[in-house]
Amino acid sequence: MTSYKRLFRYVASIAAVTLLLAACEKGKTGEEKKAEAGKGAAVLATVNGNNITVEDFAVEAMRLSPGEQQALADPENQKKFLETLVNKQVVIQEAQRKGVEKDPEVIKRLKPIKDELVWRQYIKLEVLDKAKVADKDVKDYFDKNKSDLGSIRLSHILVMSKQEAEEVLKKLSAGEDFAKLSREHSLDPKTKNSGGDLGYVNWLDFGSASLKDAAFKLKVGEIGNVVQSQAGYHIIKITDKKPAPDSEFDKVKDQVKELLLEKKKEEMFDSIVKGLKDKAKWSISPDAAKELAEAAQPKEQEAR
Repeated sequence: MTSYKRLFRYVASIAAVTLLLAACEKGKTGEEKKAEAGKGAAVLATVNGNNITVEDFAVEAMRLSPGEQQALADPENQKKFLETLVNKQVVIQEAQRKGVEKDPEVIKRLKPIKDELVWRQYIKLEVLDKAKVADKDVKDYFDKNKSDLGSIRLSHILVMSKQEAEEVLKKLSAGEDFAKLSREHSLDPKTKNSGGDLGYVNWLDFGSASLKDAAFKLKVGEIGNVVQSQAGYHIIKITDKKPAPDSEFDKVKDQVKELLLEKKKEEMFDSIVKGLKDKAKWSISPDAAKELAEAAQPKEQEAR
């Protein structure tokens, strides 16, 4: 997985904040909302001149469990949580007064958090915000790949371990019958006795991204490599293929655009990293593997 995709968790967290903000805003009159417009974040409390805003409330609420977040829909729980934030701010200000934020342990622990935030923001600004796909590119991709964007008839053998899947694949490569191996190995009760036949599946309706990418690129009669999904490990064989008709474009264009956008982000991310590494002076210690192996070993228990 390309590492920039970790940012999706960040995007999801922003969505969660938005929902919490909406909950906090619920119940305000139109006049109250107008009065707050242009004044920045609504202030919920003040501690020695420092404001606690609606956004602060929402961000802190994200640290709660899903059940605790749901409980914040109750105004009484909102009030209690706000009081908790006031208490926290009182302690933080006292800690700052005593210089705790300059403690070496605090600085040490803050560094990875700061690095992560800086990394996320840089990739957001340089990749996520800049990646664009033109409508013409979407149509061109559809026209060139219609044979892979229509429907396929496929068979599969589902097993629980990668090792077993690779053993089955070796038997297929040696010429053994797919239907026979399906009956002997497949864990899919609906298809194992019918040669693993799943029938025709449309590109648009194919759920698993990993299986879709693996299956629709295969030619008729071709058997793919082992692919993992939430159900287990699959060996896929394509038995028929139907290209997408021109009239299908309007149905699939949004998904095609999303696919191209993902590829664009990956290309931009890889290009940025390569360019920066080419200019940087960097190296990996020849003892890195040894050091990591030793660090992974369980520590010996101290003698009692």
